Amino acid sequence: QYERNEISYTEFINKWTLELNDVTANNKAYLEYLTRRHLDTRMVLPRTLRVDAQELFTRMMKVAEEPNECVVELVKWLRRCGYKVAALTNNFQNDEGKVQVNALAKLFDEFVESSVVGLRKPDTRFYTHACNLLEVSPDEVVFLDDIRKNLSAAKRLGMTAIQVEIGREQEAVDIVKRIIRTLGAFEPKL
Repeated sequence: QYERNEISYTEFINKWTLELNDVTANNKAYLEYLTRRHLDTRMVLPRTLRVDAQELFTRMMKVAEEPNECVVELVKWLRRCGYKVAALTNNFQNDEGKVQVNALAKLFDEFVESSVVGLRKPDTRFYTHACNLLEVSPDEVVFLDDIRKNLSAAKRLGMTAIQVEIGREQEAVDIVKRIIRTLGAFEPKL
């Protein structure tokens, strides 16, 4: 809701605080996670929680602000090769209704923001909206993301989807370059 600009930051933090501190729901989810991965479920789980949602969110956003240089270089290389490049971001507006300016936005032909469009990944309408802006069909798109459900949505539309694993970004960059070269793509235009 927050990333679609349906609720304010304060409402989001209040709602998330309740969710993060719901011991019953979180213990159940953790046990399900362990079971799915065939891990030991015999442990003492917490009876109470006190998670500061605002502090957690601040830390998460600080980490997310750091651009990955090899991905930035890939975007520049693709654009030099003549490819259209878009970024789809699940972002948010502050309580004054302003989107934080992203310095990376200028690297892309289109910078598609969930809080502006009112849709977010993995909603396939968000991807279709970006394709329309770029005037491309989904089967012409190579989509990169670190979250599997976002990749699954892209695949359902016919996009080539590549997972960018945290700490292994260069591997995803190499896959994209291999795909581009396999398609008979060229080295960057001068």
